[in-house]
Amino acid sequence: MSKKTIELLSPAKNYECGIAAINHGADAVYVGAPAFGARAAAANSLADIARLVEYAHQFHARVYVALNTILFDHEIDEAVKLCWQLYEIGADALIIQDLGLLQCNLPPIPLHASTQLNNRTLEKVQFLESAGFSQVVLARELSLSQIQNIAQNTNIALECFVHGALCVCYSGQCYMSAFAHGRSGNRGVCSQMCRHKYRVEGLGKPFEAYALSPMDFHLGHKIPELMAAGVSSFKIEGRLKDSPYVKNITAYFRLLIDKEIERNPHYTRASHGTENFSFTPDIHKTFARSFTDYYIDKKQNKIADFETPKARGELLGKVLFSEGRKLCIETLEQCANGDGLCFINAQGELEGVRVNSAPLVAERSRSHISEIELSQNIHIPKNTAIWRNHSAEFHKELERSGNCRKIAVNALFRETNSGYSVTFCDTYGNCATIENHCEKQAAKQSERVAEIIRTQLRKTGDTIFTTQEVTIEWQQHPLFVPIAELNEVRRKTLEKLLEVRLSAFPTPTSPSPTLPKGEGATPSLAGRAGEGLFCANKKAHQFFKNHGIENPAPAFELKQNIAIPLMTTKYCLRFQTDNCPKTNTKIAKASDVFIADNKQRFRITFDCNKCEMNIFSERG
Repeated sequence: MSKKTIELLSPAKNYECGIAAINHGADAVYVGAPAFGARAAAANSLADIARLVEYAHQFHARVYVALNTILFDHEIDEAVKLCWQLYEIGADALIIQDLGLLQCNLPPIPLHASTQLNNRTLEKVQFLESAGFSQVVLARELSLSQIQNIAQNTNIALECFVHGALCVCYSGQCYMSAFAHGRSGNRGVCSQMCRHKYRVEGLGKPFEAYALSPMDFHLGHKIPELMAAGVSSFKIEGRLKDSPYVKNITAYFRLLIDKEIERNPHYTRASHGTENFSFTPDIHKTFARSFTDYYIDKKQNKIADFETPKARGELLGKVLFSEGRKLCIETLEQCANGDGLCFINAQGELEGVRVNSAPLVAERSRSHISEIELSQNIHIPKNTAIWRNHSAEFHKELERSGNCRKIAVNALFRETNSGYSVTFCDTYGNCATIENHCEKQAAKQSERVAEIIRTQLRKTGDTIFTTQEVTIEWQQHPLFVPIAELNEVRRKTLEKLLEVRLSAFPTPTSPSPTLPKGEGATPSLAGRAGEGLFCANKKAHQFFKNHGIENPAPAFELKQNIAIPLMTTKYCLRFQTDNCPKTNTKIAKASDVFIADNKQRFRITFDCNKCEMNIFSERG
């Protein structure tokens, strides 16, 4: 039975973050294209993407490029041209949202269905598979059993988010930003309306809260179950995050996934190499809100953080005493100069303060009182929870962590009739040999020669290789080998091995669509597979028509329609506040609720049969 390939997929805001991800164990990275990416602030030049592709392919890792916005008619030609340019520089897949591209002359490159396509039903995934996609990014709202059902009834690779920020709305189905500010998330410029503070009316006494702000997503504890359910690609969110975050979170999931691969021989890693980390990964020590596992196990869950949309980091403990710059807390952790601490102040907002100095504590196996000097005078009430949202020492460790990923090789030094040869073979079956023709001279110190050869062939410098074993074979007696000459042969052999590895990298292939084309060909899109799809260009209109939808709704970005929900979400404000009629017998009816920030007021309705919440403009 063939092994199932398991992929760790990391985000890359830019070239630097992409290299950090590869070095710390990513099997693939996803980056924004120069245009048309759903994170407009994380676009990358073709030159940088080409450099990243070249580096990734050394490890047989892949680079996926996001062109996952909806497109207008005047953008189609440019988008298709960009697809060809990305194919020509060696990108391994394109992540797209606009199905109009499937009506265009695209290069033979694998296509991944963006989460913006709202991939939360079996019917949608089956349709996307038949349309020619090779991988689907599943909706984060799916439960483990729903994922398993999709896997059992499709053959397409399933990609699943396992860490990072959440969109509170079904991805691709939020128009609040486009409505309020003319900035569409489907166009890569979301203003993050979900992170606003709102005045909430209709749930008893009015109150203010970050009522739509979800905690961060984390499914590290679910890796074995997700593998068993059929997930093959584990995705970390964060194309706007910095390099330390990418290093830390990638390393964290690398260790988790490797542990499961080692335990289950029918799994195999999607790329080559092994990592040796100089730090202990900790998901709380780089950007981290509080964490939720969302709906992976539960149909309903309390997933919002009403107090703050910002990162709190790791909980240290509670305040025992605070006066001036002096702060005493009971904690298990060691604080350090430069740490950033935060707490919820009397106004209900997250407030931060910097540590000037903190005493070293020899024993931290149990709670101790830590007396900290702060950078400013501040009073924090007793028993207030203190969090650390910046660990200075941990960030120094991350900054020092560079290329911790290597390809193991074995070396063979062999005497030949005309001199000697050096062969390096990696642990994946790739080999390279360079023969050096030279005059043979018997060695005066045979043991010394062997020691020199072993020492020099273990020196791999700043290459991606690390030598495990060195074997030496003489025809009769040891020969004298000049060190400089041997080093040059070693360098050339490793260069040749890298070329062999790159030539052995498999060219990605794109599956052929199985959907019939032509007018009235199939009604497949007209059912649940077409749920939430809108038309922004003529190519998309033709695609929908070919597959059973004669009059697709125009995209909100073309024509604002406040009669439709501006947001549809599985998150329920009533359930979050214990005002759900299904769980609270004192609530007779899920009547409408209103929320307002400093500019807009919205009406919220509740579909209790679907366990969904819809947000409308108050005028809608």
